[in-house]
Amino acid sequence: MSEKSPRWTLESLVDFEQAAATSIATPPTLRSAVNNAIRGQQGATARRYGLRVWLAGMPRGQAGKKFLSALALVTVGLSLTLFFTGISSVVALMDRRSGSINVVQFLAIFLGGQWLVLLLAAIAWAFRRRAAEGFSGVQALFGKLACRLAGNADNRWWQAIMEGGGMAREALLWRLARMAQTAGMAFNLGILCGLLGLVMVKQLDFYWESTTRVAMRSILDQTVNVISAPWAAWYPDAVPDAAMIEATRRLPARPPVLPPNAAPWWEFLLLATLFWGLLPRAILGLLAWRAERKALANLAFQGRTHRTLWREITGADRIETDEKPLDGVLVLDVGGSGLNEETLRPFLLRRLRVHPAAWKSVAVLDPGAEHEAALCLADAPAGIVLLAEGWALSPPRMRDLHGRIRATAGAEILVKFLVANVTTSGQPTAASSEERHEWERFVDGLRDPAAEIHFYETLQPVL
Repeated sequence: MSEKSPRWTLESLVDFEQAAATSIATPPTLRSAVNNAIRGQQGATARRYGLRVWLAGMPRGQAGKKFLSALALVTVGLSLTLFFTGISSVVALMDRRSGSINVVQFLAIFLGGQWLVLLLAAIAWAFRRRAAEGFSGVQALFGKLACRLAGNADNRWWQAIMEGGGMAREALLWRLARMAQTAGMAFNLGILCGLLGLVMVKQLDFYWESTTRVAMRSILDQTVNVISAPWAAWYPDAVPDAAMIEATRRLPARPPVLPPNAAPWWEFLLLATLFWGLLPRAILGLLAWRAERKALANLAFQGRTHRTLWREITGADRIETDEKPLDGVLVLDVGGSGLNEETLRPFLLRRLRVHPAAWKSVAVLDPGAEHEAALCLADAPAGIVLLAEGWALSPPRMRDLHGRIRATAGAEILVKFLVANVTTSGQPTAASSEERHEWERFVDGLRDPAAEIHFYETLQPVL
């Protein structure tokens, strides 16, 4: 993308999806401006730049601005709620009779609970592919609440992002994840404020108790050493030693008056909340912010609506004059159409700008032909042309073939679907408009940045 071109933001992405979902035709002057702007650029870079130019020239609504304002309102409301929840939780944990706090319960509830949530979130993130990159329950709640507060009666952009997937969906997911971490930071700030408030206005004591003396004492001693590792070297006063741990154990036979010097415990709990509660949330929020920016910078615009719009802007039959011819292309005749290299060579050279090095048949009842095609795929061809008849579209079969090609040849190999029908004399002819529509929907649905659809047309004689 040009250095002077504006970058994509979540607001502009929402506005784009809303504009792309409408049926407003692109003015000819804007189409010309987009084609001039992307001259010399290819692939996803051309789409990101060209569609940004297109959005700037189209009537722009307020869907993105309203949605982000609603997101900010939800974030503030949730953060305030969790902030006061953190304060009230610390106050509720204090034993009002003795004015003391059980340190084991504090660590288990406020730190252990948060890390359990983070662990479950990490497991869900690791298996996000199996869940089709679905929203978590919290993210879905944030998104729906923000959409309702935005007051947009027409939320076609939300459906487009939800169903389209890809980097657009990831960008929205990361923004909602950042909101969740902001709310988590507010909760930890509430814990810190609640604990500091009690320390300032009360003679606060700390204790722990357990039926098993040795086991719990050993666990608590090790836990303190692990948690205090970030500051033990430069602030040892905030690390309860073995004597302090033993002295603050509550026993039935011991008087209820606890040691007056409780500073090591409350300082330890403050720093523990800071380092193991607030800081991880801040780091995760920063990582979510960077991931969102990365997703927005790598938008591929490969959704069905995006590809249809791109063809409408640039011209369905536009020839990429700046695209270099490809030599060593493998042509795979799906189902054995009967078309041969001799009849299609002029079209392949002039319109697809490819030079076939091999011509094989696939999806035929011939194990030998399938084996030969697999060997050619393994040889890493410069590109692949999938030749198919317009009437013979079988989505499951073609999707399986596309998956095998990607698994064998890789994700970067250029794949060009060439659709043509065959006359009774064995000559290629153009597909019908209905067949073109179905093939375009199928290829667009693959969401493959390195795949495109082409249709055979009779070439004009070269003068």
